[in-house]
Amino acid sequence: MLTGMALSALGGRGEGFDFTFSAGDLGPDEIFESSTSPPSRYLLEVARRIMARAPLADILVLANPLLPLKATQLEGWNVRALKSPAVLADADGFPLVYVLPRWLFEESERFVLLLSMVDAGLDQRLLQAVLGREVRLSRNDGFRLGAYPVSTSTGWFQGRDRQQAYKVLTASALQIIAGNPGWRQVPFAVYHPYHAGSIVFFAAASRAVEQPIFSRHIVCSTYRDIVAAADSRLAPLWLKLPWLPRDGSIGEPQYFAAALDRLGPEVVLNNFIVFMRYSRNSGAGRFHLIDQDRFSLGESLQTGTSLTQVQAPAATARCALPAAPLKVLFHITGGIDIKNYPKDSARQLIRALSLLGVSVSVIGRPDLEAYGATSLEADETDLLSEAVAGHHIFVGLDSFPHHFVRNVMGWPTIGLFGTTPAANYGGGWHSHYRTLDASLPCHPCGSEQGCPIFGTAECANYPSPRRLLTAILEMAQQVYGFTPGA
Repeated sequence: MLTGMALSALGGRGEGFDFTFSAGDLGPDEIFESSTSPPSRYLLEVARRIMARAPLADILVLANPLLPLKATQLEGWNVRALKSPAVLADADGFPLVYVLPRWLFEESERFVLLLSMVDAGLDQRLLQAVLGREVRLSRNDGFRLGAYPVSTSTGWFQGRDRQQAYKVLTASALQIIAGNPGWRQVPFAVYHPYHAGSIVFFAAASRAVEQPIFSRHIVCSTYRDIVAAADSRLAPLWLKLPWLPRDGSIGEPQYFAAALDRLGPEVVLNNFIVFMRYSRNSGAGRFHLIDQDRFSLGESLQTGTSLTQVQAPAATARCALPAAPLKVLFHITGGIDIKNYPKDSARQLIRALSLLGVSVSVIGRPDLEAYGATSLEADETDLLSEAVAGHHIFVGLDSFPHHFVRNVMGWPTIGLFGTTPAANYGGGWHSHYRTLDASLPCHPCGSEQGCPIFGTAECANYPSPRRLLTAILEMAQQVYGFTPGA
């Protein structure tokens, strides 16, 4: 639950409001679910919703979004007796409730994103610095939360190390405010340096947000070509570190610590940095990552009609070559075995296309040349763009090439999804774009270590060669007027 109360300083009148994370719809009591949004972003969203419903309230009582609380529980803690501003914590100092003046959100809402949501003492100090007045810290000695779990039934993904990342950035914000008289003009920066597809999604999100809170994005310097091509409104802050490996050899918290050290005080003390690496399960949500990033960057998404996955993808480009012979470019190697399109299926598909006179190219797969494909290297954005421009249709897995070709180039694309949901990474349906999977009941499992059902290295949820062949020919006819043998 996401909950809070609206209070009036005169008379103590109050009203409670309970919200839920959206399960797919965006009803009046549902709040958009974003895996890249920190807990503080949800505190801000609950405040926005309550202010809209209680325009005369001047005090907001906001429960910590990390906790499954309801307004009736806040009443039981007698939060009305707390004078604004205040932070109510459990016996060990974990924040339970924030009691804040309405004007903070009307005039300086972006600074709420700097709250740790896991350390009441730090958050009290931050609020005092932002508000310019004393903030009371009250403890509920009769309530002890205990160790916060790594993952929760309400969808949060919060281990001790991840909580430490929030604390570090709140402490850094305090240091900026204490040492910079012009701290209110210090820019806000997104910490989400990896992976390549994330740069594409954040770039698309930045172009859609009408009143952005953030102006900068911490990005691995190896992605300079992607940033340049993706046309992001967020200015890059280059992180000179390799991207995070997918094999688990380096954890995200360890990478975060190394990233702050590598960025150095020149960046850390001149930007309010907000951690936007996954705080919730990215594969469990119902929304496209572009929309999840739009929410993280400050946009309140309250109607389904504004969402990426319900919009027909813009058809912005297509191949200028004659339709015959049809040329199809595949990217079917996902970096880990479970994300690869099965080799036997690829072999059947390539042979069938070749028999129909279709020219087939595959990125980085010389092992498939024996079956009639041409293997191309496209490990840089300009090489990928050049390769795509020489083909009529691109077919790609849920990985960077797919995201770039669809969202940046706008090319006729077929997205292949196995362990991950198309709703998160694909979105929309159009003559120039469609997504395919086998619709197995185990999808999406999100596994990266092999199939948890069949015990194989390959995913059985990818579309069959016959179904993919049909989709390619349908798109070729709709976009280019291509008919085999014509």
